Amino acid sequence: MIQLKNSVILCIFAASILGDVAKSQSTNSPPIVSTEYGKVEGFRHTTPSGFETEVFLGIPYAAPPIGNLRFEKPIPPTPWTTTRQAKSFGAACASVPRYSPATASEDCLFMNIIKPTAPSSDPKGYPVMLWIHGGGFIAGSSADYPYNGTAERIVEKGVIYASINYRQAAFGFFTTGNSKAPGNYGLWDQVQALKFIQKVIKKFGGNPKNVTPFAQSSGAIGLSLLSLSPKTKDLFIRSIDMSGTSNIRLELSTKDINASLQLADAVGCGCASNPKICLKTKTAAEIQAGMGTFITYLMQGDGTAFPGSFSPRADGDLIPNIKYEKLIKRASKRDVLMGFNSQEWYVFGK
Repeated sequence: MIQLKNSVILCIFAASILGDVAKSQSTNSPPIVSTEYGKVEGFRHTTPSGFETEVFLGIPYAAPPIGNLRFEKPIPPTPWTTTRQAKSFGAACASVPRYSPATASEDCLFMNIIKPTAPSSDPKGYPVMLWIHGGGFIAGSSADYPYNGTAERIVEKGVIYASINYRQAAFGFFTTGNSKAPGNYGLWDQVQALKFIQKVIKKFGGNPKNVTPFAQSSGAIGLSLLSLSPKTKDLFIRSIDMSGTSNIRLELSTKDINASLQLADAVGCGCASNPKICLKTKTAAEIQAGMGTFITYLMQGDGTAFPGSFSPRADGDLIPNIKYEKLIKRASKRDVLMGFNSQEWYVFGK
């Protein structure tokens, strides 16, 4: 009898050890999420308060906008067959030379996702927030916002945080003012990112019906425009716009066209019957150099914004070309939180 009792105790002890080992291996092993596009492997991060998170960086949410896809709407990414390492930020989007890091690239449409390790107590999943950075439509990237601070300030509150890069400057907003090159490719990137979230976020423990984009400066201008677009219906339920509204840029369509024509002239495409086709034959470096001939600073010495940069326009597709009042009336009804940040433009005035 004593022998049997000792055997039972030994089995329980062994099972306990094996359970602890399995738990330890699960905790220490890198997190892997399977999406319809393929598996992604991230890493674990613990905030100063001890909150456990999982970080996935540099996930492609669209196909690289290079070659024939330059100056076109984004398309979904090509599925991958091996586990993709998602442990470092993807390249920033190429822009004008002054605001383009050496590692910037046209292949830049990447998303970062940071989630709590523990599953949500809500069966629908965690609410999701998508950050869209600012930078005057010519500067900035998602890597400007480190994952550790984001995990502490946002994810620890029980939220899944996502952030993206999107095309900027001519790569994102070149336009001829007509159907040949309608522009707004950078905004279409944001639409594609929202669609990507709808497809994959459940796998990360998020609720696709509870998505809140939030943005600052030019990011907020773009987000405010997306809130008015019929193309974003059902992609998000509310938005937070900081230091930027939709009516700021719609008046600048002519200046955007002029900037595009200046670029075409600068790279030898000014006389082409279709400048967009001609520009597709140029390298990214040639386009960047072309922009650098007439765009040097986002802010001029007197503190005014550079007139004639690239930005969104009413293209009759993503943004209907109708009176602003009608645009507002036709928009989907959503909650919007708006405000202003202190020291707006400070970084560009330095």
